Amino acid sequence: MNTTTSIPDRTLAIRRIILGSFLSAVVVACGNGASGSSSPSPVGAVSSPATGAVTPSDTGAPADSSTPEASTIPAESQAPDTGGGTTAGDVPDNAVFLTYQQTSLGFSIQYVEGWQVTTQADGVLIHDKDSSEWVSVGPLPSDIAAYITSTDLPALQGQAGFKLIKQDSVKVGGASLHHLVYHILSAADPVTGKQVPSTVDRYYVPGTSQLATVSLSTPDGVDNVDAFRQMIGSFKWR
Repeated sequence: MNTTTSIPDRTLAIRRIILGSFLSAVVVACGNGASGSSSPSPVGAVSSPATGAVTPSDTGAPADSSTPEASTIPAESQAPDTGGGTTAGDVPDNAVFLTYQQTSLGFSIQYVEGWQVTTQADGVLIHDKDSSEWVSVGPLPSDIAAYITSTDLPALQGQAGFKLIKQDSVKVGGASLHHLVYHILSAADPVTGKQVPSTVDRYYVPGTSQLATVSLSTPDGVDNVDAFRQMIGSFKWR
């Protein structure tokens, strides 16, 4: 026997379906509100399952791309290389030395191959970028120590950045030479105008009737002791 549902019964069934859907929506909304933050995550980011922090998504930059792990950060081990395989002004251990001869003034001295040689009326200036070897020849004073104190030191003190470090006598090739060590600013770079703080070893080498003043300059912090020892040890009067 077929049973026909009346119109009131059908309307009641529809109302029950609508009410059930509404209750389900309320339950879902309440569940979301109890789960934590009510603010949405930024666009293009997802929550890290480990910490809950916001991390870039696959479409953005990789996580922590600006800070490498500690084990991959290189440690500073030496001064920056300025070209040529050595620090500016540093004479390499395998440097080749040549001999400069000044026949008119009667002296010779060794210098590093590749340094620029400029012959001057009273001697020679030989240099690279920041280090230099300068020989100046003048008449031999009767008292070298008095000449240094009364004439040479006052002239040096008028130069930029001058500061006397030491005044003594040293043995070079069996001879005892008057010797100064001082700080000074180098001559200004012709392009940049930059002056380099430098340390100078200045030796006074007497000849028969002449005095050679040999000044060996190197940037502060650069060790050219061995090279400069070879230079001053090679100086000879003819």
